[in-house]
This record gives sequence, structure tokens and C-alpha cells, in this order.
Amino acid sequence: MSLQFVMGGAGSGKTRYLYETAIQQSLKQPERSFLFIVPEQYTMQTQKELVHLHPRHGLMNMDVLSFKRLAYRVFEDLGVQVPAVLDDMGKSMVLRKVAGRLKKELGLYGGHLEQPGFISQLKSQISELSQYGVGPEELNRVEEETDHPLLKEKLKDLQVIYRGFKEYIEDHYITSEEILDILCRELPRWEKLADSVIYLDGYTGFTPVQYRLAELFMLHARDVVCTVTVDLRENPYKECSIQHLFYMGRHTVCRLKELADRRHVEVKREVRCDRRPGWRFKDSESLDFLERNLYRYTGKVWTNETSDIQICQGKTAAEEAAYICTCISRLVREKGLRYRDMAVITGDPASYGRELSHSFDEAGIPYFMDQKKSILENPLVELIRAALETVKDCSYESVFRYLKTGLVYDRGEREALSGENAAADKEEQWVREKIPVLTDRLENYVRALGIRGWKQWEQTWDKPYRGGERVNLEELNAYRQWVLEPLKELREAFQKEEATISSVTAALRRFLEKMELKEKLEEYSDFFAGRHRPGDENLAKEYGQVYERVEELFFRLEGLLGDEKADRKNYIQILEAGFEEIRVGVIPATADQVIIGDLTRSRLESVKVLFFAGLNEGLVPQRKSGGSLLTDGDREVFRTFHMELAPTAREDSCIQKFYLYLMLSKPSRQLVLTWTAASKDGKSARPSSLIGEVKKLFQGLSQESCFAEGRPILTPWDGREMLIGGLREAAASSHREQAFLELYRRFYSEEAYQKQVKQLVDAAFFTYEDRGIGRAAARALYGQTLQGSVTRLEQFASCAYAHFLKYGLELMERQEYRLEAVDMGNLFHQSIDLCFRFIRDQKLDWSRITEAQRKALVKECVAQVTEQYGNTIMASSARNAYLAQRVERITDRTIWALAEQVKKGDFVPAGFEVSFSAIDDLRAMRIRLSEDEELQLKGRIDRLDLCEDEEHIFVKIIDYKSGNTSFDLAALYYGLQLQLVVYMDAALEMEERKNPGKQAVPAGIFYYNIKDPVAEKDGEMTKEDIEHQILRQLRMNGLVNSELDVIRHLDREIEKESDVIPVAMKDGYVQETRSSVAGARRFEELRAFVGRKLKTSGRQILEGETGLRPYKQGNRTACDYCPYHAVCGFDTKTAGYGFRRLKSMKAEEIWQEIEKEGENGSKMDPETEAGH
Repeated sequence: MSLQFVMGGAGSGKTRYLYETAIQQSLKQPERSFLFIVPEQYTMQTQKELVHLHPRHGLMNMDVLSFKRLAYRVFEDLGVQVPAVLDDMGKSMVLRKVAGRLKKELGLYGGHLEQPGFISQLKSQISELSQYGVGPEELNRVEEETDHPLLKEKLKDLQVIYRGFKEYIEDHYITSEEILDILCRELPRWEKLADSVIYLDGYTGFTPVQYRLAELFMLHARDVVCTVTVDLRENPYKECSIQHLFYMGRHTVCRLKELADRRHVEVKREVRCDRRPGWRFKDSESLDFLERNLYRYTGKVWTNETSDIQICQGKTAAEEAAYICTCISRLVREKGLRYRDMAVITGDPASYGRELSHSFDEAGIPYFMDQKKSILENPLVELIRAALETVKDCSYESVFRYLKTGLVYDRGEREALSGENAAADKEEQWVREKIPVLTDRLENYVRALGIRGWKQWEQTWDKPYRGGERVNLEELNAYRQWVLEPLKELREAFQKEEATISSVTAALRRFLEKMELKEKLEEYSDFFAGRHRPGDENLAKEYGQVYERVEELFFRLEGLLGDEKADRKNYIQILEAGFEEIRVGVIPATADQVIIGDLTRSRLESVKVLFFAGLNEGLVPQRKSGGSLLTDGDREVFRTFHMELAPTAREDSCIQKFYLYLMLSKPSRQLVLTWTAASKDGKSARPSSLIGEVKKLFQGLSQESCFAEGRPILTPWDGREMLIGGLREAAASSHREQAFLELYRRFYSEEAYQKQVKQLVDAAFFTYEDRGIGRAAARALYGQTLQGSVTRLEQFASCAYAHFLKYGLELMERQEYRLEAVDMGNLFHQSIDLCFRFIRDQKLDWSRITEAQRKALVKECVAQVTEQYGNTIMASSARNAYLAQRVERITDRTIWALAEQVKKGDFVPAGFEVSFSAIDDLRAMRIRLSEDEELQLKGRIDRLDLCEDEEHIFVKIIDYKSGNTSFDLAALYYGLQLQLVVYMDAALEMEERKNPGKQAVPAGIFYYNIKDPVAEKDGEMTKEDIEHQILRQLRMNGLVNSELDVIRHLDREIEKESDVIPVAMKDGYVQETRSSVAGARRFEELRAFVGRKLKTSGRQILEGETGLRPYKQGNRTACDYCPYHAVCGFDTKTAGYGFRRLKSMKAEEIWQEIEKEGENGSKMDPETEAGH
């Protein structure tokens, strides 16, 4: 019985000494056993190295085991029956079930059970407590004696869950942490131990139960030899604070020596591996210096030159990854290294793993990603989760998550369906190619009509929706039935009263079998295996494993919780807890490949060159996430009770320094440290403190930028980047570098790259050119007769390309079952229109309607409109119900304001929602463009008011706007606001027809903005003062006939400034600077100008004009709120694209231009300033 330490720094040859000594002793003493106990992930590597070093290349009396593998070896030899071991997957599912059952007893954690990730946190916490020997009794003791109220609540809940968990698995299962407890009981009976030499290697420290096992090794084995990483310049037998770099090594030495002394076990003189340079660093003195001084703060500085350590900054993580690939390719070609001689480590495997794998695939460098992948993102798991959610509530999200997994399709002949789909024939098989299109149509229909829940999904769909008039509802219903059929059986399994987890899991298994998912996944696996694209090999292996892992989960679920009653909600959550624990690993495909790993998990041996990527602040050292249920303060409380738990965040940061030290000591020839200047979200990033530590030691070490000396072309990726840069320069100048031309020829001559090169060239030299679609295509799209509203012509003036997309190609946004701004406008229009119709039909006098009458009328009209609007959407949510009340309030304010405005003048509302079109044979609505082409307009005036005298009929038109639209003469001049003038033109023509003996005179064109303004307090205000201020804010804006008689008809009460129209008076005259007025002659000129504008626009449309030249006027552009922005690709940074900048003009300048055009009969477009 003896204990011996093998001590030294990282790379000093401790493990090598152990291997060589063990091999020599095993050859001399073949009857004796030599057991290497190493961490689980190191067992295979240790075996390989021992076999490699052994002269006979075989291990007869030597074995390599982890603590857990040793346990099973002992149990097998002694015939110990151990209950089934509950792994992390089973533990999570049992904890979810137990916590759900005990929810009423939980105070703090009762409301957290359904939060994503909480069960995983709970599992980790229970595992930690078990690993450190803290049971429910110990928790109870701390809870009773501590005076921290929040910790008390935590410990109460943890006790309840911990006890429930232990009771549930008692006599049936044990946790993986308990295996070593059983080993402690049984190990003394294992006879082989007495004649064994135990080597403990690769451990940075031990848990309490592992120390107990080490104590048993010392008592019952012949010898125990343990390697420890320490600095031999200090006393390794003396404890130190956790801030010390070698705290873990020295703590291990002191603890093991204490156990040996207590048991009177001989402690042999330590073996000191202190040769300089260290065994690993015989080829690099600078790396040896780094190992001896990193985080030591001795003040020593490397004064010689070094090429073995590099620090490089990349602009992005992608550039870092590309630089590493370039370096690896260069080392292989120029230095003769093998891929297996190099490794890449990162502190952020989640994001850097993707960048690195992409770059390695592009460069054609073989690599192995040393991390296990979660299956949560696998289509099979997503299909199961979505199917169970669909069974629960048939929500939109769950149904389409299910359909978009790519696994819902028919592989073979489809059986005839009964019921409404019986008529479906073989042509309607739901093959893979057909499913995406049908799913898109189904989604459009469901979103447009707001279909939710099983009741609506099971009904026959027969309602059309705007934009979906051509949808084949018979086909859609057949597809809907096919989708629901397998889900109905799953739903029925949950609805049975006696449903258990076993019965529901069996139904879920039958569902997967009916959907032929095993066969589909095998087909995908074969597809990926045969495609040979980057990353396909790993995908093929993942798809090949996932079905078996899910089946394994089902069997585990049935075994653990089979007899428990099942309900949809809990079953889904238990299954989710199991899915979260499943990881699929990939076996390295070849021996010669670069290892890509993380800081703590990956074991790197015989690495000559190490690349450490992503050395940024926050990533290295990693900030410990708040993933534990017990805080650092809670752990300190446990220490006061002499109970040890996992390290705190502060301690963890100290321990991380040790792992960084170990990692930077791995390479024997070269170390390359890289960091990025920008984070993945584009923000500036700082280098890790580790970079600063290395710079302090090597003050002559300069930081370089990745590819600072230009990118060498060592990989196809390098060549492509160089080509892109060269094309960019070539597009800017006529000069062509010879190297660039050679590179271009090289890529273009290879068939594999030809298509990509053509695309790059097209992109580099792309310039937008306005070619239009031509007269023939325009004739085919629009016909000889151009039909539409004035809004269509305004859209053309705004952006000809947007007009082409909307009216030519008829592209439209997907219809949604929700209230948009346009819906609110429609509700206001319809409610106001209904109120006015009721007042007219009931022959009510505007001036005599009481407030009570008005409110009752508005309430009834709004209720009637909202009940019928949009497939009862107003009652679909509390928000929409509130909006209905808002519509009522604002409609009431609008009716009040409009009534007050009517009272102040002589005009009487004569028409509401007055429609007109070319059918009415109005000149304003039918405009001849050429001998065989015509523009036919249609429109609808919200309100038409009339006032008559003996000779004239005065016409006023009002258009309601729910936004902040205001009359803008400049917008009218540029064709962006033609509606009111066209409406007035049509109204005058209609009234002259109705009243042949009278002259129709335009009184005014107005916008009324529907809103509910707030009065600003101005001292003591009466109700009349408030109403007067509100009425002033609700004044109509537009253009008024400047004749004083007309103005008096519009507002009899006007003195200085009207509350009704945009007119101000002084001394009986109109103040034109404060008013928006025009004389009769100017109204005529305006009507003629708009007529010419319509004719010009109509001709341009039929000529095929589709120029992508949106207007820009001040800060407003045609692209604001344009739904086609993602389609057109308009970008002012691209050559050829630019806004039509509309000149800013004063009102009088615009009138002069209009008059000038009228005099000249000009048909030219208004002047614009071209430019960006």
C-alpha cells in the first residue's frame, strides 16, 4: 500500500513517464494488473497510445478504465445486481412527472415548471447535490438553520422534488451518480485490486465520492500513482487560495496526502518532471517559456524573437475561420505537416463551429467537430412536437410547423379516403413535389380566414377570400382531410379516459409507422450520403441515428412512467424534457483530420500546431451563465455548514484560467491566437484578457490582421475571395491586373466554377437599365382599354414599376385575418356612410339632432358594420373589441363635427358613397388615348354636398381620410394627388346633366381627417370653448373657390378664420396667404391639367413604361410603406438606380406652370431633377 505523485507542469512528460513506467513494469511482472483510471472521454486515446508505445503492441495485463467502467467491471466480477441506471434523458422525464405531480406543494418553483429549460436546470441541480453527497436531509438541515428567506423557499421546494424523485425510482432505478456509491461499498471485496497498481491520470481534481474511491485504492491496491499538474518551483504539499493558478493540483495533492496519512499509507517520494525545456517543448523554447510563466506574474519577459506564437485579428468570425484554413493549407503544403498534427479550439463552439465547418468545407480540409449535436432541430423531432401540439389545439403555428418539416408526404400508393374525399383518384397522390405548393395554398387560406382549432379545421371549407378566387377548394379540402387523418387517431388516443403514458406512446409509435418516417429518414440519409456536398456526411449520419434514438426514448418513457395517466400538456412536456437530453455524436471518418473542439471537453494529444479562435472578451474566459438554481451566495451558505458544492462563478473564472493554461500548453511547435473585431450582431468586440497576458510575456510580439499581406491563394475559398475583390476593382476602373486575369481564366476554365463565375461577373458589372416591357407585352397585360381607379394613375406617377407589379402582374400581399390600418379606414367610412344614409332616409334635420339621438344612431350603425366586417374579426380578440369601441367613439366625434360643419353653411349632403364610371358616359371618366385605345376610370365620392341658387348649382365634394392626408398642390402637379380634381370633374358633369338649366360651379374639394383630437387647456374653458377648439382642429383641408358668395355659402359665420374650411378673411376680403383658394378660371385650368396628366400617364402605361424611378419629395419617397420593396431590388448604391427628385415649388409657381402648360397645350411631364 503506497501513494506516489508524478508532478510537473503541462507538457513536462508526466503522462509519458507513467506510460513508459507501466509498460516496463507490466513486462517484468506479467502476473500483476496495471489499471489506468482516466476521465471517460480519454479512455480510447489512452488505449491507443499505450498500444502504440508497447513493444508488443498489445495490452495483456494492462487496462484503461474510467471510474464508471471500473464500477461495471467490479460488479460483473462480483456478481452484483445493480438496478437499471437512469441517464440524463430518463432523469429529466421522471423529474418533469414528479414535479408536475407535486406542483401544489411547491411554492417558489411551482410556476416555473413549464418554462423552457427549467427541467434541465432542475436535473443539473439534483445531479450536483447527489454528486457532492448532499441529500434531502442535509437540505432540510440548511433550510432550518439559515436565515436567508429566498434560500429557505428554494430548499423547501428542492427537498420536495428530491424526495419525490428518490421515492419514484426507489427499488427500480439508480442515478449515474449513485453507481460510484455502490462501487465504494463493493470495491473492498474485489480480489483483483489487491495485486493491482492504479494509475490516476488526466484529472484536474476529484469529486467527494472519487476521493473515497482513491482512499479505497490506497488501502487495498498494491500502489497508487497519481499525476498532478503543479509548478515545481512552489511547494506542492501546501494548500493555496483558489485564485492561485495551480489551486486544483495542490488541493488534490494535499487531500490525497491527508487521506494517506490518516490511513497510515506510505507516501513515496514524488517523481518530479522538471526537465527544461519541457518534454513537449523541445522544439520551441518560446512555447516552453509561455508554459512556465503564463498567469504566474513573475515579471519575466521573452526578449528573443519568436515565430512560434502569433496573434491575429480578423474583421469577422468568418475571416478568422478563412485565415485558419489558409494557414493549415500552407503548413500542409510547405511544412509537410499532417492534418492530424493540427487542432482548432474555440470558446464559443455554438457560433464558431458553424463558421469553421463552413470554411473547412469550402477549403476541402478534412475535420472532425468534437461535439455532440442536439436533435431538437431535427425534422423528425420537430414533426413529433408539432403533431402533439396540433393534437392539443390545432393552432396555425403547430399545423404548419408540422407540414413544413419536409416529412409529411406520401411515399407510395395512397389508399382511398372515405367521406368527402372519396372521389379523389390516383392523380391526387400527395407526392413530395406537390406538397410544398399545396401547403402554401393551405397556409394562405388559413391565414386569410383566421381558421383556428379543430372545429374549424374539420369543417368543409367553402368561403373564398380576396386574392384567392382561383383557389381550387375541392383540392384544398382533399389535402386538408389527408393531413388530418393520421392526427385524428393520435387525438383519439389522448381523449380516452383510461389513457396512460404507455397507451399514448404506443399510439405515437403507430403514428410514426403510418407516416413511414423510418423509411423517409433512411431515404434522406441515403440522399445526403450520395450528394457529397459539404456537411452532408454528418447529416447522413444524424438522419441515420435519430429514429433509433427517438425509439429508445419511447421505450425509456414506457418503462419509467408507463402506468401513469397521460394528459396532452404533461405528456408533451415530459417528451420535450427527454428530447432536450438526446445528443447524436459522429465518429471521426478518418485518422488524418483537423480536430475542432472546445476548451474543456476536447482531449488533444500530439498536437504540433494549435489555433485558438474567438479569443474575445466574454467568450474566453467564459462568463458563467446563471443556469444554476442555487446562486453563488447560496453555495457560500452551504460552506458554512461544511458542505461542498460545485464552484461559484468567481471560483469558476479562476479555474478557467487553469484550463486556458493547459490548452495553451498543448502545441509543441506553434500557437496561433485569433480574435474578431466585430461580434456576430455587428457590434465592435474587444480581445480577451488572455491576449493581454500573452502580450505582457512577449512584448516584441506584434498583433497582425488576418491577410494583412494579402490573401495567398491556397484554397478555392481564397481564390474566390480574390476573384470577387478583383471584379470589384475591375468594375470601378478599366485597369486589369495580370494576376487577376490569370485567376479569372483559371476559374472560368473549370466547369464546376463556370456558373458561379458568370453570376459574380454579372453582379460586379450590373447596372440597372430601364427597358420597359414593350408595347406588345403591355397590350397583352392591360388590353386596349385601360381600366381602373384614379388611385392606379397616382400609383403610376409615384413609381411605374410598383404599378406594373400591382396592376400588370397582379402581385399582392398575403391576406391576413387581422385588422390593418386600411381596415380601420374601411370601418370608419362604412359607419359614417351608414349614419348619413339613416339621417337622409329618416328625413332628419341636421340642425335638430340631439346629442342622445346622435350617440344612439352611431352606436347602432357601428354595431351593424363591425358585426358584418371581415368574417366577424372584430369579435375575435379583446384588442379588436377595444378597436370596435374606438371606432364608435371616433365615428361619434366625426358625425358631430360634420353636422356642425353642415349647420354653419348652406350646403346640404346630397350623396354618400357616390359611384361613377365610364358606363355613365362621363367625359371625365372616359379618356381617349389613341384611335383604338381608351382610359376608363371609375371612382366613388365619399360625400357630395350641393347648394343651389337661381342660376347656379354649387358642388362640394368631401373625401374622408383616416390618416393625416392633406391637400398638396405640388403633389397634384406631379400626378400624386389627382383624385379630388377628377371627382369634382365627374360631379360637375353629372350635376349639369341633372340640372340642364343651371351652371355647375365647383365650390371646393376637401379632405376630412377622421380623428379624435384633444383640446389644449387655455385657462377656464366652457364646454362651448372646448367644442370650438376641437372643431377648429377638425377643419377640412383642400381647395376652395375664392368667390366671396361661394365662401359665404360654405360658412355663413366666417369673420376672421373659418372653423369649417381653410379660409381666412380680413376686412371682407380673402387673405390668400393664409387660405387655400383658387378662382373659377384656375379651377378650370386645374381640371384641364389633370385631364392631360391622365392621358399622358395612360399612354405611357400602354407603351410599356415600367421604370424603376420612385419619386422623392423632401423626406417622403414612393418606397415608404411600399409592399414591393423586397421584390424590386431598388438600391441607390447600385449603378443605374436613383430617385426622381421632385422640385420644391411654391403654390404661385405651380399655378404659373399649370397656366403655361395650358397656353402651350403642352403634354410634357413636369420637370424633375434626376439624381440619387
